[in-house]
Amino acid sequence: EVNQTTYVLVGGKTNTATVNIACYLNGWDQELGNPQGLVPLPTGCGRLENMYAYELQKNPEGALLADGARLLIFDADYGPGGTMDMPPGAGGSDPDLSVPTNEVPVLKQVMAENGLEGESEGQTLQNVRRFFARRFTYTLWQRPPASQRTNETPLARFLLRTHRGHCEYFATATVLLLRQMGIPARYAVGYLVPDRGRGGSYLVRDCDAHAWCLAWDANKKQWEDFDTTPFSALNAMDLLPPWQWMADMLSNGAFEFSKYRLALQRRDWRAYLLLALIPALAFLLYRILFRHGRKQQWRKMPRPVENLAWPGLDSEFYALERKLAERGAARGAGEPLAQWIEHVLRDPTPEDFRGTLRRALELHYRHRFDPNGLTALERRQLAQEAGAGLERLAELNGRHSG
Repeated sequence: EVNQTTYVLVGGKTNTATVNIACYLNGWDQELGNPQGLVPLPTGCGRLENMYAYELQKNPEGALLADGARLLIFDADYGPGGTMDMPPGAGGSDPDLSVPTNEVPVLKQVMAENGLEGESEGQTLQNVRRFFARRFTYTLWQRPPASQRTNETPLARFLLRTHRGHCEYFATATVLLLRQMGIPARYAVGYLVPDRGRGGSYLVRDCDAHAWCLAWDANKKQWEDFDTTPFSALNAMDLLPPWQWMADMLSNGAFEFSKYRLALQRRDWRAYLLLALIPALAFLLYRILFRHGRKQQWRKMPRPVENLAWPGLDSEFYALERKLAERGAARGAGEPLAQWIEHVLRDPTPEDFRGTLRRALELHYRHRFDPNGLTALERRQLAQEAGAGLERLAELNGRHSG
């Protein structure tokens, strides 16, 4: 700490750029009774300016915990070179090479089958990046395991069978593969900042949260970002719901109000000037609305209460669920649909009906929960799969009754 608002995170570092960051502290310090939270920092951050935090704590992995007002606004100086992360093995042990024993056989199998271990660390990293880029795809949907009785771990299922997952899968698999091949690696979390910003600013939402791998560069003696998540085919803006603009507008209003409260706490004269102008603005608005002494009468008309149309409530899968319940396979309270379907399929059921149920369930889940929804073709496929399931179920019921 240089003074009360300036903090040097990496001594002797040349910072080549500065970014102004505003973030919320959404946690709570039970002991001190203050807002608390992790501070988002750009890679290579070496110095903080105008940081009005009550207390800052840094751990060896480079995370910064702050106590302060709920809203923090500060300048972060950053650049290439060293980071505040401690090197591997600095504490006497080396957890950056640790691998869970139950995952070792799977990792060795993947390494051997795909020739991931190169003659140098650089070649190994290139092999790992190529492995994920060529054989894996990004998805938010995970198909339920075929059997609940297997000892197969989620990582093994991802690496050996599905080859589909989101950033946590790619980050975890990459970290453990590098560690197994002797390269120190760490699991990092943060945000994937959008490329486009308005007015030179960037809006980072909770849905921009991301996970990736940090790999130790033995030559440079520093940690380097090593992200294997295949985002080349994914446009994050396409995943936003159509009402996102309204949520952004409300969020921006709350943010501006929080900035104003923060300015009052810091006794900024501009905030007090705005406070003094509020009565004058209110009087001016009154004159505009009720000029010439004529008051407009606003008639309060009762409005019908509109039913909230949540996405996916029109799914044909619900009719299939009701028919299965009438057949004696009712879903328990709070039981997930995927788990319930697997329970239904334990009974003797024709194979074509099993496939129909699983395809209909996957389309139904995407219709309900995927922000991007279904295409028109996929929407028709959902109706067709559910209809085929109802017809097949009617045939099965006819056989039993006959």
